[in-house]
Amino acid sequence: MKRILTALVLIPLFLGSLLAPHPGFFGAFVAVAILLAGWELGRIAQATELEPFRKTLALLAAAFLLPVAWPDVFTVDEVLAAGLLILLILGLFRRADLGKTLVSASVTLFGALYVGFLLAYILRLRLERGGVGLVFLLALGVWPGDSLAYYVGKAFGKHKLNERVSPKKTWEGAAANVAGGLLGVAVGKVLGLAALEWVDVAVLGLIFPVFGMMGDLFESALKRKAGVKDSSGLLPGHGGVLDRLDSVFFNGPILFYYHQAILA
Repeated sequence: MKRILTALVLIPLFLGSLLAPHPGFFGAFVAVAILLAGWELGRIAQATELEPFRKTLALLAAAFLLPVAWPDVFTVDEVLAAGLLILLILGLFRRADLGKTLVSASVTLFGALYVGFLLAYILRLRLERGGVGLVFLLALGVWPGDSLAYYVGKAFGKHKLNERVSPKKTWEGAAANVAGGLLGVAVGKVLGLAALEWVDVAVLGLIFPVFGMMGDLFESALKRKAGVKDSSGLLPGHGGVLDRLDSVFFNGPILFYYHQAILA
């Protein structure tokens, strides 16, 4: 029930920002998601005693939206250079030996790239011609299969997918995820969300679930290393923002470049 109630709150927020006449509303929505996910990732890393710069991680992650929103003003190189310099300066004032400081800076930079650089592709999709449809297509290709995998795996899952990384993931749930991905992309074609051929439905309908599961397993490995079940308790029934978006991290860039190469 908590899972459904949370979805009933999040879906209108997502749709309202996406359908707003100015893409800045959706940009703000993505920025908040990145800040929260970055904060959660810092929490996970801290639980493994890596001691990242948590506030810097979240802010640097959000800074990767700047080259997307204002490409004529900011570049990714500038964000990386500024972030690295800030981390090195902060390291000078941290009471720790050089080795720990370098690890903290590296973990912080990796976290910002993982959360911010990858999730920024969602805004890049929105800013493309027909971008609202592309973001809808991504959502239809990822989240229905994700939810179907959860319920099918919980009810019928018996064969473990990768017990070492995530004991609850099953092959039955994975099969349901693929079925949900194919169905979601097919619905996207019927709705005319993008210039899809049926071969695109087959390709994306398989790519979305597979890479979504990889993103899910990667985050599960991070949480398992930290000894935590959820990235946070911000979203009742779902865990945290990072838990809700882990299937999107890899798929945002994939859809963006698939669109650039095949659909555009």
